[in-house]
Amino acid sequence: MLTFDRLFAEHVATGLARQMALADLIGERDWQLDLGSGTVTFGDDLRYQIQLLGTESHRDGSWLWAWANEASGLPPALLQLCGWLREYGHHHGIAEFTEPTFPLQRADGHRLALLASGLTGRCYYRGPYPGGAAFLHLDDAPPQITAPIRPERTVTVLGQVIQGFPVDHRIAVESFLRQQSWHLSPAPTSLTAHRSDGSTLRVDFDSLGRVSNMSTTVNP
Repeated sequence: MLTFDRLFAEHVATGLARQMALADLIGERDWQLDLGSGTVTFGDDLRYQIQLLGTESHRDGSWLWAWANEASGLPPALLQLCGWLREYGHHHGIAEFTEPTFPLQRADGHRLALLASGLTGRCYYRGPYPGGAAFLHLDDAPPQITAPIRPERTVTVLGQVIQGFPVDHRIAVESFLRQQSWHLSPAPTSLTAHRSDGSTLRVDFDSLGRVSNMSTTVNP
């Protein structure tokens, strides 16, 4: 049965890799959202088209999907992606994509946006404001944001995933490596992966299926 947690495990690492690439690009730049033009600007030199995902409220600890935020009169053109996610949720029975609002303890903005990133091929930005934060996806981010990551960064991404999120380690690791074009040779308690450039990665799992060790050899 497909569940939010299963989908999240499959896509979180790819989503996180894109966030790391975006952070490398925008650095410490300020952000400015322009709903009229449907763009977000970072500093004085970076400007991208956006799709709205939703908002976190820190006052009541809840998430609100942008498609359900009727009071704000959001431009329909900026709701296409979150509308697609809603339809995806209806089709696959993912309630977190179809219910208009729910507590952040159930799924906060980062978890929702990371999963959405993996499903849609985009990266996201969390824009804080007094009392909450807006989450939006960048429609036209540079290709290096969504391109496969360098082999040496693979262990860093997987390490952050297994330390930061309660996911099934094996699902997260295998899904990410396949999405990053590694060729897998799984075994009961380990996994060896190869890239076309000659790089290799070995992941060992303990008796509970948790990652116990990762080692990589990067081809110069």
